Amino acid sequence: MYYLFFHLSQKLRTYFKKNYYINYFYTIVFKLMNYSIVIPLYNESENVNQLNSELLKVLSDPEITKNQFEIIYVNDGSSDNTLDLLKEFNNSIKTIILENNSNLAQSKSILNGIEVSNYNNIILLDGDLQSDPIDIKKMIDIYNNKENILVHGFRKNRNDPYFTKVLPSKIANFVVRKFTNSKILDHGCSLKIFDKKMININDFFGDFHRLFAAQISKDIEVVEVEVNHRPRTRGKSKYGFERVIKVFIDLIFMNFAKKDRSSFYTLGTLGLFSFFLSIISLFYMFFLKFAEGKSFIETPMPSVFIFFTLSGFIFFSLNLVLESMKKIVNTNSKGIKNYKILK
Repeated sequence: MYYLFFHLSQKLRTYFKKNYYINYFYTIVFKLMNYSIVIPLYNESENVNQLNSELLKVLSDPEITKNQFEIIYVNDGSSDNTLDLLKEFNNSIKTIILENNSNLAQSKSILNGIEVSNYNNIILLDGDLQSDPIDIKKMIDIYNNKENILVHGFRKNRNDPYFTKVLPSKIANFVVRKFTNSKILDHGCSLKIFDKKMININDFFGDFHRLFAAQISKDIEVVEVEVNHRPRTRGKSKYGFERVIKVFIDLIFMNFAKKDRSSFYTLGTLGLFSFFLSIISLFYMFFLKFAEGKSFIETPMPSVFIFFTLSGFIFFSLNLVLESMKKIVNTNSKGIKNYKILK
């Protein structure tokens, strides 16, 4: 009787899928979820067809078809024919195609996908085929049976070159764990499921898609799931050793930008103090020269003067950069769209 009622309600839900109350009733009775799968793409024309086929196959599995899905592809200014291939998709599952106005990088692409999503539960997946869509099933099973959690992938056995991919990733993970006290093992794994209400739009800058899980993990339970990681056989990797530098920069900005303006006043104060000391050292240097007859090269004062002057410029420059970055982040939160919905 239960299964008869279930299949009947499933057909009704499909027929009335735009009816909020039917969807809500269906979700509550059967403890099911609605998911938006966000996939950023940049020059992945060689992978996108296979990715779409694999994803549709997973989502048609009877174990998870009880849930409601939508797929959101975000084309991040690809210079190949990725967008043309996306336009040809005729999926049985609702599919949304976004086109960024330019190459905005992965974090902003993810944010744009989340912004247009119709459901609160977000699944993130890379478009390079290294993450296996089949792992979505076991992650959904965990997510459906717990509340207020983040289900995060863990690539235990990575199929990447060690020195150009694996080693930088290990260094970046170590740095993130030390800075944020996060316990997550693999912050760089794209495959994760979370409620979009947990995130803040201001968290998405730079390569912050690697860091936001560490931030929200302080307040919620994180369940890490070992996922399959496949070698990249087609297309070109977008990341290398430079990701470590990007992580450092994002962590520095995160620590300043998340605080109030006192952080910026502190930098300004340090800059002024450095300039003050440089002026004192300059006067003292001339005092030694003209009052005591000591040559400039006989004292360390020229070096002291240069040190404090450069320190002042560095503090003020850092203050200016952080202020500029914060303005950019705030601009993102004002609803200014830098994408268009094509489908």
